[in-house]
Amino acid sequence: MTKTTETYPIVKVIRTLLFCEVVFWVVFYLFIQSLGFLIPLSGSQFGFQFAKPQYFYLLILLLPFLYVFIQSVKRKNQIDSNLSQFSKSKVPQGSLLWLIVRFFLIRSAFVFLIVALAQPIYGRKKVKGTVKSMELVVCLDVSNSMNTKDIDQTSRLEVAKRSLNALISSLSGEKIGLCLFAGNAYVQLPLTTDYSAAKLFVNEVNTNNISSQGTNVPEALSTATSMFSKEKITKAILIVTDGENHEEERDEIYSEIIEKEIQVCALGIGTELGGPVPEDPFNPGNGYRKDALGQNVVSKLNPSFVKQIAEKTNGYAMITSDPYPDLQTILTQINQMKRTKLRDLEFEIQESRYQGPLLFSIVCWLLWLIIPGLKRLL
Repeated sequence: MTKTTETYPIVKVIRTLLFCEVVFWVVFYLFIQSLGFLIPLSGSQFGFQFAKPQYFYLLILLLPFLYVFIQSVKRKNQIDSNLSQFSKSKVPQGSLLWLIVRFFLIRSAFVFLIVALAQPIYGRKKVKGTVKSMELVVCLDVSNSMNTKDIDQTSRLEVAKRSLNALISSLSGEKIGLCLFAGNAYVQLPLTTDYSAAKLFVNEVNTNNISSQGTNVPEALSTATSMFSKEKITKAILIVTDGENHEEERDEIYSEIIEKEIQVCALGIGTELGGPVPEDPFNPGNGYRKDALGQNVVSKLNPSFVKQIAEKTNGYAMITSDPYPDLQTILTQINQMKRTKLRDLEFEIQESRYQGPLLFSIVCWLLWLIIPGLKRLL
């Protein structure tokens, strides 16, 4: 009796797989085209499209996937040929069909997973949301003591500007304004949601902005309070200073802030060891400021005064001597401030349809797993 070794016709396998591949992509294209793929419907609305089409570049992996499959078929043919001393015969059509089906299932699981990652979008759905906002005024100390380089050879003002840029980057919809103060205070930037402009104004700040020296915190708080709108939304003040106060305290402003329910965060920047104050921050060769005895004027952080600001306003205080302050605590405090509800809105957004391709991918993968057992049963 002659034993027949089953082998797979490689050319036929490749042709069948290529034919199935072409049919699949033609059907896929016709399907999404029928849904209005990239065809404007009306105005800015679109039909079927993909939110992240860059994931389709992963389809190039089908080529090595197909190559590995063909090589495995060839290897199986070679093993079967070596085990047999008789001539080959064609594989029954059913066996070839099972091979093609199983490969196409695992390949389709991969393709539909990529389609799901590309996030197909079709149609629109309505969602309800609430618009909430806050007005935040930053009071930045620009007195000469802020030029002191007692934080890793970096001036307190530069550290403050880094912190404010990080703060502005974290905002999303809140209005922000900038008030500069020393011996007196003035509005540098009215409340705005233009964060690029806000960063530009912050980066341009220097201690020459105000000629009257000192650290008039009450004046800064008063100016900041006047910057707020009359809208019934949450209002907050972030005051950034080294705490070297040289002005008389006026408790009226603190009472006014509490009465108006304005949230206050005080950020103290500097070290308690301190450092000399440069005569000209733009020309270090000019040396340092001198006192009446000819000694260098040493500026030190006054953390107790920073904390007093917070206590008098029922607010929050943070002290830092880090050249790159981690403002997560103070940012969390600001973000946790009650935002006043303005109005309820109903939005219309594009609806993601990734669930369908993902389900097809899972089904194809499960069928690929059970095919060997199903083949044995049949």
